[in-house]
Parts: sequence; C-alpha cells; structure tokens
Amino acid sequence: MAIYAPKTLCLPLALCAAQALACNGTATPEPSSSVDAPDLHGIAVFLPQVLESNESGPFAELLKTIARHYPEGKISFEIKPVKRVYLDTDARGADFRFPIMKVRDNADGATPYQFSHEMMGKVTFVLYSNQAKPLRKIDILRTANLARYSVEAPPVNWGFPSKSVVNLELSLKQLNLGRVDAVLWAQEEADYLVRKHKLNHIHREHFDDFPDVLFMSCNRRGDFVNQAISRAIKAARASGELQKAYARVHLPYQDWQPQNR
Repeated sequence: MAIYAPKTLCLPLALCAAQALACNGTATPEPSSSVDAPDLHGIAVFLPQVLESNESGPFAELLKTIARHYPEGKISFEIKPVKRVYLDTDARGADFRFPIMKVRDNADGATPYQFSHEMMGKVTFVLYSNQAKPLRKIDILRTANLARYSVEAPPVNWGFPSKSVVNLELSLKQLNLGRVDAVLWAQEEADYLVRKHKLNHIHREHFDDFPDVLFMSCNRRGDFVNQAISRAIKAARASGELQKAYARVHLPYQDWQPQNR
C-alpha cells in the first residue's frame, strides 16, 4: 500500500534528523538512504480481521488517516512475517514497524528500537487460559509464580517469563487443548480466532490496556521518522479523525466467555 500526500519540505522535520536524541537503547546502523528522506515505509505483521491487507481493512485505513496529516511525503507499508518485524530490528527497508504496545514507561530504554512519541490509541489485551484451569492477571504477575506457567505472548518485556507467539491460531488451539497455560494477546484478533474455530475450552479475562504505538530503529533515521510520524498522529488526533479510525481497529474490553456462546 502506498498512502500519498502532497509533497512539500518541512524544515523543522529536516532539522530533527541532524540530532539523535530520541533513543537511549542499543544503536543500530544507519540505512544507506538519506536520513531525512520524507517518504516513510513500514512493515507490519498479519493479524486476522484487523491487519490482513496493506490496501484495505481497519489498520490500513488507520494508516491512511495518519497519512492525510503528513504532507511532507508518502507513507507506505507491507506485511511481513513475525520474525522479520519483531526480531530483525535493523533498518533494512523499514522506517517503522507495527503493531506493538508500550507495556510501561521507558520500556524501550534498553532495546534496539524506540517507540513513537504519540500513540494511535489504547489496545485491550486479554489473558486467555484453559477453562479447566482459569488464570487471573494476579496469577501471572505474582512473584511466587514466576516461571510456573507457560505463557505465550508478543515478544516484549512483560516483566514475567513468556514465550513469543509465532502463530496465534496455533497458540490458541494449543491452549484450547490444555497444552499451554495462557496466551496473552490483543482482544480483536484473538477473539476472532476463538469464535471462528469454536475454541470453547478457553477462558477470557481482561489483562490491561496499553498504548498502541509504532517502533523505529535507534539511529538518526529512526529519530527523524519518529518526529515525522508522531507529528502526523498528533495532527490526526486533533482533527478527530484518528479516534474514529482507531475505533474500527480496537475496542474497550468486551466481557464474554466462549463456553457461554
């Protein structure tokens, strides 16, 4: 998908590229392209229902909304495998990556990437466990239980042991069979698969709501992209368009149980 806007030069954004102030994590090499090139290209993970295409769908429309408030160039993105988006975090061909949530302030302080200064909205995360052994948030967070449960979740620093989800559908099916203790994931994508595959041995509990952000490399290009796209997000929010577009991606927690449907 290429999201176009009229091309003009924004001097304040160009000046931002001269400094590398935003990132205090592990620095990554600069890309071969110009640090202040105005066109921004991202990569994203396939997510059922909300991020299946870079042309249409809730997340694509959200990025188009942000792009309408970025007159300096164009914003584009493509869908890539989980490993390419989350684990291969150098700057090759990707100015920004998504989706990711900020689990706590300064969570990116020791990482090879930085979070966008502006969030797109708040994403509800649900703790999915097996109906025969339902878990609560406190069960996962309690220090005495560290490493007691096998939890699969996005590859971020949760503050407790977890294994990275590689295939969400497979993880939920394994959970339904009782082969893992819990899966922690964003509500809309996981709920869609629970309903689609009639995974009725799963228990749901609200875990938390997190800022939904983009992430960029820890280098001067990453700083420039962060400034540019954060300004566009802020402008889209001020217009009221961002909130409407985000409501089609993620909703507040919906209280229901698969076994009751």
